[in-house]
Amino acid sequence: MLKNRELHENRKKNLAVMGIIFICITGLFMIIHAVSGIYPFGTKSNMLWDQDIQYVDYFAFYQDVLLGKAHLGYSFSKSMGGSLMALFGYYLGCPLNLFVVFFPKALIPLFLFILNTVKLGLAGITMDFFLSRRFPVLSLRIRILLSVSYGLMQYVMIQSSNIMWLDGVILLPLLLWNVYRFVTDKKKTGLFITVLLSIAINWYTGYMTGIFAGCYFLYERILSMPETGEKGEWKKVIADTVRAGLVMLSGVLGSCFIFYPIVKGLQNGKEVFSLSIFAQAVNGSFLDIFRGFALGSVVPTVSLYCGLPALGLVLYYFISGRIPGKEKLLSGIAVIFMLVSCWFIPLECVWSGFRYAGSYRYRFSFVAVFLLIYLAARGAAEFAEGGEMKKMSAIYGGLLLLFIGFYFHNVYGQGYLKVTFVFLAIYCLLFLLAAYQKWVRYLLPVVLAVEFVLNGAITFQINYQWNPENQAYQDYVNQSEVQIRSVQESEDSVFYRMDTLQKRYLEPNRCSAYLNEAMVYGYRGLNHYSSTYDSAVGDMLLDIGYSTERDLSIVSESVLPADSLFGVKYLLSAENVAGYEKVSSIPDANQKAVYRNPYVLGAGMLAAGSVYDKVESKDPFIYQNELFSNILGRKVDLYKKIEPKTSLTDQSLNFHIPSVGTGDLLYGYIDTEMQDLALSIDGEYRCDYSTWLSYKIFNAGNGNEEHTITLDRYSGTEQDATSYFYYLDQSLFEDVIRELKSKEMTTEIFDDGHVKGNYTADEAGIMLLTIPYDDGWTARVNGEEVEIKQAANALMAVPVTEGANEIELKYHVPGVKTGILLTIAGVLLFLGLVWFDRRKKQE
Repeated sequence: MLKNRELHENRKKNLAVMGIIFICITGLFMIIHAVSGIYPFGTKSNMLWDQDIQYVDYFAFYQDVLLGKAHLGYSFSKSMGGSLMALFGYYLGCPLNLFVVFFPKALIPLFLFILNTVKLGLAGITMDFFLSRRFPVLSLRIRILLSVSYGLMQYVMIQSSNIMWLDGVILLPLLLWNVYRFVTDKKKTGLFITVLLSIAINWYTGYMTGIFAGCYFLYERILSMPETGEKGEWKKVIADTVRAGLVMLSGVLGSCFIFYPIVKGLQNGKEVFSLSIFAQAVNGSFLDIFRGFALGSVVPTVSLYCGLPALGLVLYYFISGRIPGKEKLLSGIAVIFMLVSCWFIPLECVWSGFRYAGSYRYRFSFVAVFLLIYLAARGAAEFAEGGEMKKMSAIYGGLLLLFIGFYFHNVYGQGYLKVTFVFLAIYCLLFLLAAYQKWVRYLLPVVLAVEFVLNGAITFQINYQWNPENQAYQDYVNQSEVQIRSVQESEDSVFYRMDTLQKRYLEPNRCSAYLNEAMVYGYRGLNHYSSTYDSAVGDMLLDIGYSTERDLSIVSESVLPADSLFGVKYLLSAENVAGYEKVSSIPDANQKAVYRNPYVLGAGMLAAGSVYDKVESKDPFIYQNELFSNILGRKVDLYKKIEPKTSLTDQSLNFHIPSVGTGDLLYGYIDTEMQDLALSIDGEYRCDYSTWLSYKIFNAGNGNEEHTITLDRYSGTEQDATSYFYYLDQSLFEDVIRELKSKEMTTEIFDDGHVKGNYTADEAGIMLLTIPYDDGWTARVNGEEVEIKQAANALMAVPVTEGANEIELKYHVPGVKTGILLTIAGVLLFLGLVWFDRRKKQE
């Protein structure tokens, strides 16, 4: 009875401590937002970098999924169409994301703030869960201090824009606690479950935490070896390592019901492994890493800051005379290994998934911070047994001198290093006074809270200073929803695509990475930007001339024949769109009007056998000519080449196009190694050209007038640029469109993952569908399954017979069945391990 009462009281006390930690972290995070003027406590947008460019749109799409308006398995809002399982696994797998369903799309930034705040609080709670069990002698004050330090470490301040990586921060302490339980008590269930959840919720951070869990197992297992060096102990270590590896493998396999379909989805485009990541290279000087312990450390080094008290306790751990030398040696090796991982690029690439992470460096560094807090907790446990305050004061004095050395060693961040000087001096003085006045130590949490607020404010000032007003996002979303709904309600056709040429937050160079509006507003588009792209679609859009990028689908300029082929019926644009008709009945929104394409084609059309031939050309106009020729089965030259007169004056490359006396549209493309040029047409600036996110083909007017195309900021010669200028033969184009329309499939259903149509053929032939080829599709013609072949480089084609044909396609996410089988195998492996150990104990 007494024991149960004590357990109940301990449980209540632990819950109270967790509540305090959660309130401290979330409260301080809110204060940081408030002093920084960031939404929802200020007017400045809280969405940073990729969170603003991509993730907010994914959450808007996920809301539609949860409401039954969209599908994860397959969506035509992803570029021309594709599975979104890989995107879900990388960005949206956290169960907390389900709450997005309660927020209007215009208020998703508020949801992201709440989600971010809650995740930081949960990270502190899971850290306390680990510390209270791994180091039961720790005082409540130290537990709270270190848990708050974990929840507000600089990693989460910087990577809060990559909100999905915070899942790994939350799950890491739980995973490592179960590793420790396996080492001490051979408990397997917790390890199996936490490995499974880590991969299922976010496979990318799960990979990082999995590697660290393996290292942590070896660390704790070696520490648990008897000092006497019993015979055969290393054999036991090897045997335990194998068992732990099998349990973790069973957890990975157990996650395959979701993880394996994600892997299959990633194979459509994610870069493959390259040995180049092992090239000998380093990130600056090794000493630069230590600047990452300072307040406000953002770039160019890794940010390892987690509060100066934690850093002081780590140093105390290593100078303490009561901690065994073997343990300190092993801990020193672990720390050096993590620091070298941040410095030696091949090791950084291994942690990043055997790939070079050119943006958002040191994605794994939260595991290094965990190691530091672990050692700080170990040091605090020893300090509680009789540590000297004066020794801690000396440690901070030494750190102060070290950072002063960094101040003179490198000019980076001198102003922020001065803030670190101040706090190191304060801690030095606090511990010195605490040696004489015990009440002084109670000031430590207050100073630490001020330290975290200042660090966050400094970091946010650096990262968020150029953010726009949050109201601009809300206004854009509200207006876009009304305009796009008007288009959808006015349209009776089952199949059509639409897109926007001007994106949210158009940059001054008129190039934009905001490419996921189709996912937000539920229409079928061509634009798309994510790390889970389809390379075949990207290649086709690049070769056609829409964009200069293979791993993004960018449509910022209309290309009338390609638009028509892909079924783009509507474009939202702030300027007139050549070849389109303005829809005056739908009001403008966000300074964009709606334009209708009168030449748009359906989802399927009868094609010649040559449609299976691959088209290859660096000239996007020849590429399109050959593409249409292959579809028709005869040579057609929609585009007619015209040679410009070229001149070079004062870093301006000029192309003079004579009039041809017709109203045919003039298009151009200039291939050059020169970067970041300014494109002007007839003296009017159009956009930056030959740069990231810029388009390739541009419309330059029509043939009734002369035109001058200029590339400013050009530093090369005339020979360093190859120009391609073509007129679209309007009469021939209209003839081709009429012919293809006469061969169109009548589309009855065009839903995500399900397409159905009818076509009556005079003879057996090939039906080309403007849907990207994907192994997940199956097709039936008149009820009989037929083979789907890749055609027109990246699209699908199915055979049709003479007479009436009912064509139906359904999408099944690749890898689901195999993933379920692997999950069953993982569960059986785990049960087998449990059975084997129980039998061994009985024997």
